Amino acid sequence: MKIIHVFSVFGTAESFFDGQFKYLASQGYEIIVVSSNSAKAYKFCKQNSVRFIPIYIPRSISPIAITKAIANLCSLIRKEKPYAVFGHTPVGALCAMTAATLCRVKNRIYYRHGVIYTTMPGIKHFIFKIEERLVASLASNIINVSNSLSRLAEKDKLNNAKKQFVIGHGTCGGIDAQNVFNPSLIDKTKLYTLKEKFKLSDENIIFGFCGRICNDKGISELIDAFELFQTKHHDTKPKLLLIGHFDIRDGISDYKKQQIEANNNIIITGYVEKSDIPYFYSILDVFVFPSHREGFGMCVIEASAMERPILDSRAHGCIDAIVEHETGEYIDLTAEGICKGMEMMLNQELRERLGKNGRKKVLEWYDVKRMWPIVADLYKNILK
Repeated sequence: MKIIHVFSVFGTAESFFDGQFKYLASQGYEIIVVSSNSAKAYKFCKQNSVRFIPIYIPRSISPIAITKAIANLCSLIRKEKPYAVFGHTPVGALCAMTAATLCRVKNRIYYRHGVIYTTMPGIKHFIFKIEERLVASLASNIINVSNSLSRLAEKDKLNNAKKQFVIGHGTCGGIDAQNVFNPSLIDKTKLYTLKEKFKLSDENIIFGFCGRICNDKGISELIDAFELFQTKHHDTKPKLLLIGHFDIRDGISDYKKQQIEANNNIIITGYVEKSDIPYFYSILDVFVFPSHREGFGMCVIEASAMERPILDSRAHGCIDAIVEHETGEYIDLTAEGICKGMEMMLNQELRERLGKNGRKKVLEWYDVKRMWPIVADLYKNILK
């Protein structure tokens, strides 16, 4: 069964489908990955037993570029004659679903990784909400990466509820909690060296975040919350580790950047290799995720797999990633609300309990060994 997956950015395939595509190939699916060209694509596709075909897919609403992408996808679809076309991310899905509809492909699957209009102001909010409805109307089925995303789609009338599905408890296909996000695999010497590099010690209580450093992720509120916590609990020698780099499209203000630079206890790692991410989680005492919107909080379950207690927002896509009072606690998206959560985590016994429970829950719900067969079953159910 031949399937085409269309991505605006190849990194989406690399981040969420590495290993899963190889598993699906072993189940008899012939998968073609389409995205704008990337040097990493060919190695990824070889490792995952899939084909890569580069077609430029714009990331923004550019009518000319979108029209060209749709035309190129139509040519590819007519040549390959796939049984199904999957579209990922807003513009990539728009191009994929339009081309598949024009070519009368029966199975047109919109993989909704999140919605971006919820944090947009004015006319942008309106345009991207209409775009979501258009893409959903062209799709024969929709895979939402979380249950809260499904509820939002129903509430905002983005699509008929009967068209949408969620894989298990959410995500695109889970994480590898055995071979990657596993505390027992951490090299203590390497961990010590990493802590020395960032001048961190056991005397510090270390809060951390992982992801794009931008407004949508709640970084401004997190900075203010940390400084409030510092003022009230300076004796704990707190540190805030921001694992990631500044985002350009949704950048925080210059004032906030200056605030970060002026505080020696706030550390920005910059780009981190994928293989090193588990080590950075291991450095933390508490993982804080104050995001305003997500498809699903993947970094939350990664941190949980590394036995880190979680402070998580109640935003759609975030609310699904913890079990309240069992694997983490919810926080209000204000400086005071986040600070209150940080104060709660001064209880070491609570931190340890939430961390242990978090890993158990990840192994039960999100490990790839459990998730990939569920993905294969969903393919069988919706590709008819």
